[in-house]
Amino acid sequence: MKALLFAVALGCAAQLTTGCKHDADLQPMSAATSYDAFAKAPGHWEWDRSVFGFAGARTPTTMGFTRQLVFGADSVLYVKRSGQQYYQTRYQLSKRPNATAFLPLITYANEPGLANDDTKTYDLSQQNGRQELFLIGERVPVDGGAIETYHWVAE
Repeated sequence: MKALLFAVALGCAAQLTTGCKHDADLQPMSAATSYDAFAKAPGHWEWDRSVFGFAGARTPTTMGFTRQLVFGADSVLYVKRSGQQYYQTRYQLSKRPNATAFLPLITYANEPGLANDDTKTYDLSQQNGRQELFLIGERVPVDGGAIETYHWVAE
């Protein structure tokens, strides 16, 4: 019985040391710029809408262009408009503690003309067979930062 309890305790300890997230775990790496670090496959995130506190929603239709995000190698974010390279910037993943957990954060220089905070919380979800990415400006409740919604497009 003692041997069984010891084995269970040892297994739990091993899980705790290997299952915990460390700062190094937060930074996805990829081999090529066409490999999206969030989705783990070639493709991009296609912009659906940005909702601003008092300014309402902006969409590809209202803005006159589509927008794609590609999280590439060496922490470089490629932003495209209507499929054409628009700008690139470096991004960094981190986490911030809140009352109940750690919130995942992504920081990058935000696109001019489509304002949002440079630091955003992010969430990945799967709904109706569609993978979605939500970027939420850190100051949304304070200054009307944006909530951006994207869906995954495999290439």
